[in-house]
Amino acid sequence: MLIGATASNGLLLLAVLACPVGMGLMMWFMGRGMRGGMKKSDDPRSEDAHDSLAAMKAEQARLAEKIEALEERQREPQAGTRRAEREPDRVR
Repeated sequence: MLIGATASNGLLLLAVLACPVGMGLMMWFMGRGMRGGMKKSDDPRSEDAHDSLAAMKAEQARLAEKIEALEERQREPQAGTRRAEREPDRVR
């Protein structure tokens, strides 16, 4: 009976410690990942980040122009229909 109680206590202790130990390991791994994500300014890969930022800004400008053209195209038919509503066709 004593052996069974000791094994049961050991399993209980293992179950109780599993959560904090797992949480500590998860925080440690996540911390390592965050430090690995930071780049130094003299790192040659930072130039790639600068180039990709410039490419994203160029894409944003291109999309803004396209949106403006589409909005302008959408405004034109609306103005034409309103004008037609105000001025009925005169039949001679």
